[in-house]
Amino acid sequence: MTDQVRADERPLFGRDRARETMLLVAHRAQERGGAVLVTGEAGMGKTALLADVAERLDGWTVLRVHADSFESDLAYATVETLVRGLNALRSGTRRGAAGAIRPPSPGDDPLTVGRLLLDAIDAIDGPVCLIVDDAQWVDEPSARALRFLVRRLAEQSFLFTAATRPQQNSVSGLFDDLASTTTNHARIELTPLTVGDTQELARHILGHPVSRRTATRLTEATQGSPLLLSVLLGQLRDTFAQALHPAGWDLPATAITPLATAIAASLDGADPSVRAAAELIAVLRDPLPLPVAGTIAQRLGMDVDVHGAVARGLVLAETRDGVVRVEPAHAILADALAGELSLERRVAIHRVASEVLSGHRALRHRVEAADRADPTLVAELLSAALTVSDLGQAEQALSYARSAVDLADDGDAERALLELGLIAMRFRMHERILDLRPAFEATPPSPTRDAVLLELRTLSRDLPGALALALEFERRPARTPDERALRSHAAEALPKVLMAMGDFAGVIDHLDAAREHIAASPAPVEVADPALRWLAAPQDDLTRLLGWAINSAAHSRRPDLFGPLTAELDELLVGHESPAAVDALVSRSRVFILSGDIGRARADLARAAELVRRFPSSWTAGFARTMYAHILFLTGEWEDSVTLADTAVALALDETDLSCWPIALWTSALVRAGRGEAEAVEERLRAAAHADPRITGSYDGDLPHLARAELGRALGRPRDQLAAVEQAEAAASRGSTLGWLSYRVDALAALGRPEEAREAYERAAASPMWRPYYGSLRWLEGRALEAEGRIPEAVEAYRDAVDEPGAELFPFPRAVAALDAGRLALAQPGASPAATERGRAQLEAAAETFRRLGAAGYLARCVRLLDETAVATSAVDPLATLTTRERQVAHALAAGMTNKEIAERLYVSVTTVNFHVRNILSKLGLRSRRDLRSLSRRRPVKS
Repeated sequence: MTDQVRADERPLFGRDRARETMLLVAHRAQERGGAVLVTGEAGMGKTALLADVAERLDGWTVLRVHADSFESDLAYATVETLVRGLNALRSGTRRGAAGAIRPPSPGDDPLTVGRLLLDAIDAIDGPVCLIVDDAQWVDEPSARALRFLVRRLAEQSFLFTAATRPQQNSVSGLFDDLASTTTNHARIELTPLTVGDTQELARHILGHPVSRRTATRLTEATQGSPLLLSVLLGQLRDTFAQALHPAGWDLPATAITPLATAIAASLDGADPSVRAAAELIAVLRDPLPLPVAGTIAQRLGMDVDVHGAVARGLVLAETRDGVVRVEPAHAILADALAGELSLERRVAIHRVASEVLSGHRALRHRVEAADRADPTLVAELLSAALTVSDLGQAEQALSYARSAVDLADDGDAERALLELGLIAMRFRMHERILDLRPAFEATPPSPTRDAVLLELRTLSRDLPGALALALEFERRPARTPDERALRSHAAEALPKVLMAMGDFAGVIDHLDAAREHIAASPAPVEVADPALRWLAAPQDDLTRLLGWAINSAAHSRRPDLFGPLTAELDELLVGHESPAAVDALVSRSRVFILSGDIGRARADLARAAELVRRFPSSWTAGFARTMYAHILFLTGEWEDSVTLADTAVALALDETDLSCWPIALWTSALVRAGRGEAEAVEERLRAAAHADPRITGSYDGDLPHLARAELGRALGRPRDQLAAVEQAEAAASRGSTLGWLSYRVDALAALGRPEEAREAYERAAASPMWRPYYGSLRWLEGRALEAEGRIPEAVEAYRDAVDEPGAELFPFPRAVAALDAGRLALAQPGASPAATERGRAQLEAAAETFRRLGAAGYLARCVRLLDETAVATSAVDPLATLTTRERQVAHALAAGMTNKEIAERLYVSVTTVNFHVRNILSKLGLRSRRDLRSLSRRRPVKS
């Protein structure tokens, strides 16, 4: 058990499937032997994977050998290491008295050495696992001895595992021989970590999440190497904490420092031409055709050996469309190599590259070669930024504009800064310029500067400062088309500021003035400054304004405005697809949710979620995903809900508005709560609790408490359920949908506190804000009636809840009501056959819903009640041939649990569960888990 905990403390991100494959081969190898070959480039985590698996091989004797490149030419160097391990093992047993195994001599025959090893391993009790790491360095005599050994043990309780670089060698050849003669083998290729894996690794090392953009940059910089990522994240812990926005973090130059030794090792003994090739391609950075790189080297007078650099892993070469393209092995290596060159040398390479290349590559190298302020280059960069902005290439546009800011002299600095701000506004990427807010504040006031600063102040939570700028826009006359375009944009930005301040009535007060300013917005062709033309979009401004106004009308209790504004927005949205449409739909859907119109809320959010895929730069993109995931939970579409919620969590830290991040985590916890996944729920709620309280959004604040209440109910812990309800009541805001009232009644009834359950039910029935999302009033009344001992009335109330109009919209609470109806009906002594049959039918209907949702705890209750009824009417047990442990696994499978969940519940490995599942299906003559679930529901045959 200690080893298991120790292994779990070192999770292998992105390697779960590889680990499970190795453990499955190991399980089978206890009967007939097995072999695993793990391949992957350096730094891909081969050694960590082997160590992790070794710790999980309970009851095995593990022999580990690590081959060394410095000893690859020494005969039997690898075998000597194995012999030392065997002798250490023998010294700890009674066999130590028999004498140590002699190490082989260089002149020994490999077969003789192999027999020596075979005798030593044969003498070990129990299964044996031989691990050979860095197998590409195994010397040839050792490889021949291992070939003899492994082939002789292939049919015994023996597992041969080797890790090697991808290239063919003697040990991989040995594995191929074994694979051709046995079915129990696996070849595992470790590929680079994905961006999602990097996010998980970062959260583990840093203790907090990073944005997807940051994870992408880290993954690209390290080529997904777990080793490099771990080193890098450890070095950069402080820089993440200092970032003004999770997505605004940049890889600092200091990141390359801890890798200097690794770079030096790669270049150790290399020919100068190999180093020169690696350095040249590191400075060039982008993938380039090999002949182009050769031309640049020739003009510089450099002698380069690109093929030698590829062989040493310093350069990647890939053939595309018949052309070999070369690039650095990874960005960090490029930074390290380039950092060792003198500034003059780097500038010379960039200057020649700018002459040889064309387009944006040439421009980038011109920027890198610049050693002074250059107005011509600044103008060229800003022109290029505008061109790619119009093409929708946000990253490239920001890069050009930021370079222009860095290169501008005093005369160009203001213009460059403002155009950078406009690009960030255009693509909702304000987090990339938050560090420049002091520079914007210091810039002389102007309509353009104020428009940029208005949004920066809003996002920095300087709401009074933002409000002052917005009101100035409203008062200030706009004399030119450019100024009218800026004022129109500010007209829809002012409501955002007022809503953030909770002044919903103020939004209504400013509505008429905002309409006038938007109506006066010019056509794009009228705007003189090309950088401002995108702002001339009155339909987008009006669409957003109507969304904010609808939300504010609802909060201000102005039904006289809500209806007309909703109709106007519907008309405006016909055929209108834009980021503004997303914002308006999300804003309006909040009102529908609070008013109980889930159908319209779902329709708005479904459309918004679809638009977000095409227009991710909307203000409310994160809320579109998060709120839709919540609605899908309520309407019983749990698979789609959890997928969308997890996507929202992964992307939330990239949003300009971070307030949806904790809400996305709460929503992600809801489905897990219904499925009884306690660890996953707590992990998400803990992460959400670490959010800066200043960024928490205004969506249903009950969600974290509802997740804990649902988890308590799913696990059959009514006291935990009630504790979560009490926390929800203490934290409830006016945006609450009071879902916790449903859980309060249910928990009090389960705890046998009838008076309090009745009081809680009456409170729910009397509240105008209560909604049936988590259970109908009739079901709640049934819970109170049951607590009071009025059983027939409770059964009738439960049945009414199942059959009432609209119950289909919320299948999960409907299934809970059906479970209660069936449970209580079957519990009645002397129940008629018709009543029993109806109770079973309700349980089966509930079980079908719970099975579809993956609500394992609820499903298990249904199955248990059905089994108890079946046992009472029949002596035939369909699981009679199973052992006690197999019956436990079978019931868990029937309840819809995964093999991993079963392993955690029974405190065994997933491999052991896999073994039990195969035995269960074989004994019962079944082909699949579905057949087992059908058998568990089948009425037993009467004897």
